Amino acid sequence: MLDLIQTRRDLHQIPEIGLEEFETQAYLLDVIKKLIAGKDFVELRTWRTGILVYLHGSQPTKTIALGSLERALEKQPKNNLLFLFQPAEENEAGGMLMYKDQAFSDWLPDQFYGLHVRPDLKVGQIATNTHTLFAGTCEIKINFKGKGGHAAFPHEAKDAVVAASYFITQVQSVVSRSVNPIEGAVVTFGVLQAGTTNNVIAETAFLHGTIRSLTQEMSLLVQKRVTTIAEAVAAAFDMDVEIELKQGGYLPVENNPKLARELMDFFQEKEAVELIDIEPAMTGEDFGYLLSKVDGVMFWLGIDSPYALHHPKMRPKEEALAIGVEAVSSFLAKKAAE
Repeated sequence: MLDLIQTRRDLHQIPEIGLEEFETQAYLLDVIKKLIAGKDFVELRTWRTGILVYLHGSQPTKTIALGSLERALEKQPKNNLLFLFQPAEENEAGGMLMYKDQAFSDWLPDQFYGLHVRPDLKVGQIATNTHTLFAGTCEIKINFKGKGGHAAFPHEAKDAVVAASYFITQVQSVVSRSVNPIEGAVVTFGVLQAGTTNNVIAETAFLHGTIRSLTQEMSLLVQKRVTTIAEAVAAAFDMDVEIELKQGGYLPVENNPKLARELMDFFQEKEAVELIDIEPAMTGEDFGYLLSKVDGVMFWLGIDSPYALHHPKMRPKEEALAIGVEAVSSFLAKKAAE
């Protein structure tokens, strides 16, 4: 029996960046190969640092993708099952890269399911909805390029810090004045880098931020408005600007309404699960790209941590592992037997 808690702790000790998860892949392959030993209905495939495990059904009419492998291996399912161990969820959109590189090939499922942990939900709570669950996100990099100079002679320079400051304040109007308040969007710049010392006017100012919206149409509108403001500010200060927009695979996570209702009805009957019909969140996830190609559902799993996602002190309650595996496995067993 796989020790889920020890496995999580082992993986937590292998910090690796996107598409370079070599030790993580090696660890998982070792575990998976032990699980599938002697199972003649299972195939294993790798793509860069990703892993796919395919269970051939005994009488398949469809292929389903979800992530609770050990339980599914107890006996051959009726329908095909695909288990995806995806690399580079953050920044590099590994799901999109795998799809475009035809890593799924003849294994592309008819339905895709996935979960994401959520710290502000209690252990035992599962949350989703029948529409959009996560926002689409777009990474944005802006570099104002002026002319450096001495602080005592500002008229001989083109101050990139002032331009960047004007941009930061002006871009706040995008959400307040260009976005339908019923829809909503987010424009956040988390990085501003400029200057070297107090008495030198900075030649360049670099900003790094994110755009988030619940529809792709709104994302494109916000991208256009942010670009227009950056170009206008640069022109006003007589300097150049470089703008890089990168959305890639981070499309809105749009649940299939029929499949989501089926999943919610199933979890509603589980005694160990408290199902929550939840509003969309402005978090991003490259599973949105896969759901733009394959019908499916994403849902939240509560892990009850006082710290938010991506916070260095975020620590999930490990009892959520068993609850998550049981919930997913039971739903998967139902789908595989249909």
